[in-house]
Amino acid sequence: MERIIQYNTSHKKLVETFLEQARAEGSSSTYTQHKFDIDNLDSKSSLWLAIVDGEVASISYAERSFITGTPESIRKCRYHILKKHRHGRYGFKIMKHQIAWAKENGFKHYYWTHDVKDKAINKLFQHKRTYIVGDNSWFDDEDYKKLTLETDLVFHDSPKSDMIQFVYSYYIDPEYKWQPTDRVIWHKHNGVINNAEEVLQ
Repeated sequence: MERIIQYNTSHKKLVETFLEQARAEGSSSTYTQHKFDIDNLDSKSSLWLAIVDGEVASISYAERSFITGTPESIRKCRYHILKKHRHGRYGFKIMKHQIAWAKENGFKHYYWTHDVKDKAINKLFQHKRTYIVGDNSWFDDEDYKKLTLETDLVFHDSPKSDMIQFVYSYYIDPEYKWQPTDRVIWHKHNGVINNAEEVLQ
Protein backbone atom coordinates (compact mmCIF):
# COMPACT_ATOMS: atom_id res chain seq x y z
CA MET A 1 0.00 0.00 0.00
CA GLU A 2 1.28 3.47 -0.89
CA ARG A 3 0.15 6.99 -0.09
CA ILE A 4 1.36 10.45 -1.13
CA ILE A 5 0.78 12.86 1.75
CA GLN A 6 1.76 16.31 2.91
CA TYR A 7 4.04 16.31 5.95
CA ASN A 8 2.92 17.29 9.41
CA THR A 9 4.69 16.89 12.74
CA SER A 10 3.08 13.50 13.39
CA HIS A 11 5.33 12.13 10.63
CA LYS A 12 8.56 13.45 12.14
CA LYS A 13 9.95 10.12 13.38
CA LEU A 14 9.21 8.44 10.04
CA VAL A 15 11.01 11.24 8.19
CA GLU A 16 13.99 11.15 10.55
CA THR A 17 14.37 7.42 9.87
CA PHE A 18 14.17 8.12 6.14
CA LEU A 19 16.81 10.86 6.39
CA GLU A 20 19.24 8.50 8.12
CA GLN A 21 18.79 5.99 5.28
CA ALA A 22 19.03 8.66 2.58
CA ARG A 23 22.27 10.03 4.02
CA ALA A 24 23.69 6.50 4.10
CA GLU A 25 22.77 6.14 0.42
CA GLY A 26 24.76 9.23 -0.57
CA SER A 27 22.45 12.17 0.07
CA SER A 28 24.24 13.52 3.14
CA SER A 29 24.96 16.86 1.43
CA THR A 30 21.27 17.24 0.52
CA TYR A 31 20.04 16.79 4.06
CA THR A 32 22.42 18.80 6.20
CA GLN A 33 20.93 20.73 9.14
CA HIS A 34 21.83 23.97 7.35
CA LYS A 35 19.99 23.02 4.16
CA PHE A 36 17.10 21.04 5.58
CA ASP A 37 15.89 21.48 9.16
CA ILE A 38 12.72 19.47 9.66
CA ASP A 39 11.81 21.63 12.66
CA ASN A 40 12.08 24.92 10.75
CA LEU A 41 10.38 24.41 7.41
CA ASP A 42 8.91 27.45 5.68
CA SER A 43 5.23 27.72 6.62
CA LYS A 44 4.26 28.58 3.04
CA SER A 45 6.26 25.79 1.44
CA SER A 46 5.33 22.11 1.78
CA LEU A 47 7.09 18.80 2.32
CA TRP A 48 5.65 15.73 0.61
CA LEU A 49 6.10 12.07 1.47
CA ALA A 50 5.58 8.81 -0.39
CA ILE A 51 4.72 6.27 2.28
CA VAL A 52 4.92 2.61 1.27
CA ASP A 53 3.94 -0.18 3.66
CA GLY A 54 4.30 2.12 6.64
CA GLU A 55 7.69 3.64 5.83
CA VAL A 56 8.78 6.74 3.94
CA ALA A 57 10.08 5.69 0.53
CA SER A 58 10.67 9.17 -0.89
CA ILE A 59 10.41 12.83 0.03
CA SER A 60 10.37 16.08 -1.88
CA TYR A 61 10.17 19.68 -0.70
CA ALA A 62 8.02 22.18 -2.61
CA GLU A 63 9.90 25.31 -1.61
CA ARG A 64 9.08 28.93 -2.33
CA SER A 65 11.84 29.97 -4.69
CA PHE A 66 13.45 32.80 -2.76
CA ILE A 67 16.72 31.32 -4.02
CA THR A 68 15.99 32.73 -7.51
CA GLY A 69 14.26 35.89 -6.30
CA THR A 70 10.87 34.55 -7.44
CA PRO A 71 8.86 33.46 -4.37
CA GLU A 72 5.77 33.18 -6.57
CA SER A 73 7.52 30.08 -7.96
CA ILE A 74 7.80 26.67 -6.35
CA ARG A 75 11.07 24.77 -6.59
CA LYS A 76 10.98 20.98 -6.25
CA CYS A 77 14.05 20.13 -4.16
CA ARG A 78 15.45 17.92 -1.34
CA TYR A 79 14.32 14.94 -3.39
CA HIS A 80 15.42 11.36 -2.74
CA ILE A 81 14.01 7.87 -3.30
CA LEU A 82 15.39 5.03 -1.21
CA LYS A 83 17.15 2.48 -3.37
CA LYS A 84 14.72 -0.34 -2.70
CA HIS A 85 11.88 1.85 -4.03
CA ARG A 86 13.72 3.25 -7.07
CA HIS A 87 11.19 2.07 -9.67
CA GLY A 88 8.16 3.44 -7.84
CA ARG A 89 7.96 6.66 -9.91
CA TYR A 90 7.55 8.66 -6.71
CA GLY A 91 9.14 11.77 -8.16
CA PHE A 92 6.30 12.03 -10.68
CA LYS A 93 3.64 10.95 -8.18
CA ILE A 94 4.74 13.57 -5.67
CA MET A 95 5.03 16.17 -8.44
CA LYS A 96 1.31 15.78 -9.23
CA HIS A 97 0.38 16.57 -5.62
CA GLN A 98 2.84 19.46 -5.41
CA ILE A 99 1.49 21.09 -8.56
CA ALA A 100 -2.10 20.73 -7.35
CA TRP A 101 -1.11 22.22 -3.97
CA ALA A 102 0.77 25.08 -5.68
CA LYS A 103 -2.29 25.89 -7.80
CA GLU A 104 -4.52 25.95 -4.72
CA ASN A 105 -2.09 28.27 -2.93
CA GLY A 106 -1.75 30.87 -5.66
CA PHE A 107 1.69 30.05 -7.04
CA LYS A 108 2.33 30.82 -10.69
CA HIS A 109 5.21 28.53 -11.61
CA TYR A 110 6.75 25.19 -10.58
CA TYR A 111 10.16 23.89 -11.57
CA TRP A 112 12.48 20.93 -11.18
CA THR A 113 16.22 20.93 -11.96
CA HIS A 114 18.65 18.20 -13.03
CA ASP A 115 22.43 18.10 -13.45
CA VAL A 116 23.32 18.72 -17.11
CA LYS A 117 25.75 15.78 -16.93
CA ASP A 118 22.95 13.30 -16.18
CA LYS A 119 22.08 12.56 -19.79
CA ALA A 120 19.63 9.74 -19.09
CA ILE A 121 17.42 11.69 -16.68
CA ASN A 122 17.47 14.77 -18.92
CA LYS A 123 16.29 12.73 -21.89
CA LEU A 124 13.36 11.61 -19.75
CA PHE A 125 12.44 15.17 -18.91
CA GLN A 126 12.92 16.32 -22.49
CA HIS A 127 10.43 13.64 -23.60
CA LYS A 128 13.07 11.79 -25.63
CA ARG A 129 12.98 8.42 -23.84
CA THR A 130 11.08 6.34 -21.31
CA TYR A 131 12.20 3.97 -18.58
CA ILE A 132 13.49 0.50 -19.41
CA VAL A 133 11.99 -0.97 -16.23
CA GLY A 134 8.58 -0.43 -14.64
CA ASP A 135 5.49 1.65 -15.30
CA ASN A 136 5.81 4.04 -18.24
CA SER A 137 2.25 5.36 -18.05
CA TRP A 138 3.60 8.55 -16.47
CA PHE A 139 4.90 9.67 -19.84
CA ASP A 140 1.29 10.14 -20.97
CA ASP A 141 0.43 12.19 -17.89
CA GLU A 142 -0.82 15.71 -18.56
CA ASP A 143 1.44 17.38 -15.99
CA TYR A 144 4.53 15.50 -17.18
CA LYS A 145 3.81 16.55 -20.77
CA LYS A 146 3.60 20.19 -19.66
CA LEU A 147 7.11 20.19 -18.16
CA THR A 148 9.10 22.46 -20.46
CA LEU A 149 12.85 22.82 -20.76
CA GLU A 150 14.07 26.39 -20.16
CA THR A 151 16.45 26.93 -23.08
CA ASP A 152 17.74 30.41 -22.14
CA LEU A 153 19.30 29.58 -18.79
CA VAL A 154 20.71 26.98 -16.43
CA PHE A 155 20.43 26.76 -12.65
CA HIS A 156 23.63 27.31 -10.64
CA ASP A 157 22.99 26.77 -6.95
CA SER A 158 26.31 28.03 -5.55
CA PRO A 159 29.44 29.80 -6.82
CA LYS A 160 31.37 27.15 -4.86
CA SER A 161 29.88 24.39 -7.02
CA ASP A 162 30.84 23.41 -10.56
CA MET A 163 27.46 21.74 -11.12
CA ILE A 164 24.95 23.42 -13.39
CA GLN A 165 21.46 22.12 -13.93
CA PHE A 166 18.80 22.22 -16.61
CA VAL A 167 15.49 23.72 -15.50
CA TYR A 168 12.13 22.09 -16.30
CA SER A 169 9.15 24.38 -15.77
CA TYR A 170 5.44 23.89 -15.32
CA TYR A 171 3.59 27.17 -15.86
CA ILE A 172 0.59 27.16 -13.54
CA ASP A 173 -0.29 30.62 -14.87
CA PRO A 174 0.35 30.45 -18.62
CA GLU A 175 0.64 34.25 -18.74
CA TYR A 176 3.41 34.33 -16.14
CA LYS A 177 6.93 35.22 -17.30
CA TRP A 178 9.58 33.71 -15.05
CA GLN A 179 12.43 36.19 -14.56
CA PRO A 180 14.86 34.76 -11.97
CA THR A 181 17.38 37.26 -10.63
CA ASP A 182 19.74 34.90 -8.79
CA ARG A 183 21.22 31.38 -8.94
CA VAL A 184 20.92 31.12 -12.72
CA ILE A 185 23.30 31.63 -15.61
CA TRP A 186 21.73 33.04 -18.76
CA HIS A 187 22.93 30.68 -21.47
CA LYS A 188 21.10 29.52 -24.59
CA HIS A 189 21.16 25.76 -25.17
CA ASN A 190 19.19 22.94 -26.77
CA GLY A 191 19.09 20.59 -23.80
CA VAL A 192 22.62 19.26 -24.30
CA ILE A 193 25.69 20.82 -22.68
CA ASN A 194 28.83 18.75 -23.06
CA ASN A 195 31.19 21.17 -21.34
CA ALA A 196 29.75 22.68 -18.17
CA GLU A 197 33.07 24.41 -17.45
CA GLU A 198 32.62 26.67 -20.49
CA VAL A 199 29.25 27.85 -19.20
CA LEU A 200 30.77 28.67 -15.81
CA GLN A 201 33.53 30.85 -17.23
